[in-house]
Amino acid sequence: MTTAPEQKTTTAWGGAVWTGPVAWPGNNGESRAYDLAVRLEHGMTHHAAHPPYSYTLVKKHGEHNYPGGISSAMELITIPGHGGTHVDAPGHISLDGRTSGGRDVLDHQSWTEGLAIGSVEELPPLVGPGHLVDGEKLFGRPMTNRDGFGADELEQWFADRPAPESGSVVLFRTGQMRHWHDSERYLGIGIGLPGVALSGARWLSERGVRALGCDTASFEHKPEWLVPALDVHVHLLVECGIPIMESVQLERLAADEVHEFFFVATALRIGGGTGSPLRPLAFVPA
Repeated sequence: MTTAPEQKTTTAWGGAVWTGPVAWPGNNGESRAYDLAVRLEHGMTHHAAHPPYSYTLVKKHGEHNYPGGISSAMELITIPGHGGTHVDAPGHISLDGRTSGGRDVLDHQSWTEGLAIGSVEELPPLVGPGHLVDGEKLFGRPMTNRDGFGADELEQWFADRPAPESGSVVLFRTGQMRHWHDSERYLGIGIGLPGVALSGARWLSERGVRALGCDTASFEHKPEWLVPALDVHVHLLVECGIPIMESVQLERLAADEVHEFFFVATALRIGGGTGSPLRPLAFVPA
């Protein structure tokens, strides 16, 4: 069974100190930071399997003034663990009742406490050398639901580019993010979606990647809308413990033709969480 690269923590991760093989890119000048998160806003696109995001002010300026004319405002935010740009925890998916590391999850979950094993608290900071695979550049045209990133496509893309290694983070652009504000089209409802195929996922796990991400809400290739597609999730999350990021905003990286960068993201410390919103950043020399 393929395993993710070894990572060490002073205790089980969850606010502890993580130590791993990470080298910040050396440069003596300025850097650019690309924000790879979508905007969280009321009515935003969300996967049909997850509840929507909602936002409301619960206190407005001027309603309750402090002495000296001072006032404050505050809000209530409700967001699913898999809303907007987010990461899937290892325990998000199980196979025959077992999740990452072959652990029995059925007796280690509750409505109020979430997952006792495989939660986002097990995820270390997702940092390391990043690679963008631009599907429209690879295929030479807009991608369709028939297109997948398999092993052959990855061999082709990385033939003349630095290949991912142990600890790398690889992100996939299908072009779907340009349809983010058209929920039905973005989600591929009634059609299907391009994405990472199982052979491509295995190609990446064999190289010990730290994490993977895509600009779609489903990550993996879903050629037929009515046919469930979770084999890639099972391989990466259950068999390998490799976290998956979804709805990553990659349009600006692709427009600037940035294919190599330094990646930084971390999950919120949600006790028992099966997923977490993220605000990933890609750093490159200015």
